[in-house]
Amino acid sequence: PKTTNVRDDMVKMVESFRPDLIAMSVVEDTFPLGVRLLQAIRHFDIPVIIGGVFPTFAPSKAIAIDEVDMVCVGEGEHALLELCKRMRNGEDYHDIPNLWVKDKYSPDGTKLLTQRITKNPLGPRVDIDDVPLPDFSPFEEARLYRPMAGKVYRMIPFETHRGCPYQCAFCNSPSQNVLYKQGSNVNYFRRRSMDSIRREMDFLVNRWDPEYIYFTADTFLAWSDKEFDEFIETYT
Repeated sequence: PKTTNVRDDMVKMVESFRPDLIAMSVVEDTFPLGVRLLQAIRHFDIPVIIGGVFPTFAPSKAIAIDEVDMVCVGEGEHALLELCKRMRNGEDYHDIPNLWVKDKYSPDGTKLLTQRITKNPLGPRVDIDDVPLPDFSPFEEARLYRPMAGKVYRMIPFETHRGCPYQCAFCNSPSQNVLYKQGSNVNYFRRRSMDSIRREMDFLVNRWDPEYIYFTADTFLAWSDKEFDEFIETYT
């Protein structure tokens, strides 16, 4: 357990590392905490982008926060990589798909009375079979531990699906399907291939030695019986 203050720890980390970009992923209930942390480091004047479920479905609310400069709507793998490349090269990034970009100043450096927001459309859907193998080394060791049934275990997150084909009213997945169908005319839901699952699972077990695999799939019911049998064979 940590006895330090999370805001102070955040300030010290940013002060020592001096990043060129702050990227934060939030859901609705973590958004207020995220804003408080951003407020603590805003004096460093580092560009901030936020993404995740809440900014995806409430981008206007997210970008209205003074400490937020950009919002990622939808998937971030392509958008964040392109943003970092352009920032590194000193290039304009106002036209990157999936990003909303806020301008506080005119080209001559004058502060705008009404901030301009560039709202880009959705880009291509991510092929989740091509997502690189995860690297948890930048995180503290404690990042790998999660509570379950009254105990704490070393767990590794693992993605087998992205999205869900069902229409449950209590879930955000149906809205993801609507967002991508309307924005880019594709289905948001997709499954990883078993070869991809096997490759990453072998890597995670050998590299990170987990006690449990923490599956982030919305539901295993999206697999057919044949696919689920293949998965069980792969997992065991």
